[in-house]
Amino acid sequence: MAPKVTRSDVARMAGVSPAVVSYVTNGGPRPVSAAARARVEAAIEALGYRPDALATAFRDGRTMSVGLLMPSPMNPYYAEMAHAVEVELARRGHVLSIGISAFNAAQDEAQIRSFDDRRMTGLLIASAASLPTGFTAGQWSTPHVVLDDVTDVSPDSPSVYADSYYDVRRAVDHLQYHGHSVIACIAGPPTWPDDARRVQAWRDQQLAAGLPAGDDLVGHADVSAEGGSMALRVLLEEDSYRSSRRELRPTAVVVTSDIQAIGALRVCHELGIDVPGDLAIVSYDGVRQGLFSAPRLTSMRRPLREIVRTAISLITTGDSTDTQPRPPRLSLRGNLLIGESCGCEPTIQWTGGMS
Repeated sequence: MAPKVTRSDVARMAGVSPAVVSYVTNGGPRPVSAAARARVEAAIEALGYRPDALATAFRDGRTMSVGLLMPSPMNPYYAEMAHAVEVELARRGHVLSIGISAFNAAQDEAQIRSFDDRRMTGLLIASAASLPTGFTAGQWSTPHVVLDDVTDVSPDSPSVYADSYYDVRRAVDHLQYHGHSVIACIAGPPTWPDDARRVQAWRDQQLAAGLPAGDDLVGHADVSAEGGSMALRVLLEEDSYRSSRRELRPTAVVVTSDIQAIGALRVCHELGIDVPGDLAIVSYDGVRQGLFSAPRLTSMRRPLREIVRTAISLITTGDSTDTQPRPPRLSLRGNLLIGESCGCEPTIQWTGGMS
């Protein structure tokens, strides 16, 4: 194995002092002439020199890395989030470390403390449900941003998130536009604040139009394909309706995550239910996988790239620290991707780019 190239080797080739090499690789603290900088950069390229990241961390107090605590990547939305985070961090010269949230308070807290102990530049938390109970920002030295609405969970945490209340109301409005009045709702666990908020959005949009919005039209289940399939089976099961409710059999359903909607589509296929002829579906997330379902999903797309870029800007510029009098809270709205599951002619197609 060839010996490791050192800063002194670069300095010797470039005809400068090791300090000048440090000024070039670290952007200061002293200025370097254009000619000297050019010689140093040429020597770095010729020798394949890589600065010692660990030494930089000890000197500056932080590594050039960011942690992401996220739910299972089996949910395609979180898989796409991890990809978007990695791409944006690479553009900024940072690397990504991922931890999978178990939605278990003790385990998630241990993951977060592990990130904090590694002196990372910052920490992104994908779901407010992963925040430890009673958490306060002052407990950590690592700047963090939650990619979720934390209003009801952690008032002192900065967050950047999709306006799920507004977006789900738009999804319901689209089904109403198609003439549906009995619109059911499939959502995640009712104890999760964001899922409760999405159900409230469905209910408010239905009530605003004078349409049914009772609890008998809501199916709560795990945020997974299996959960979505189970919830739809229950909603469509004759035995789950009292006789007085049978006229409320839904002709459409808004599903608050694409992964659940994919499970619901499978059930429709198994039961011979035509989508959208017998049951129209609009979901929420806007992941690529929905472009390959049959029929293609109509979905409210969360502005994922915008959320990620904004959150990373906060942690890399230091604006996410608890020294702010009020932590930044930024809510972004999505857009409707028209597939075939709602009854429209599709206007979306796979282009190979990021969602």
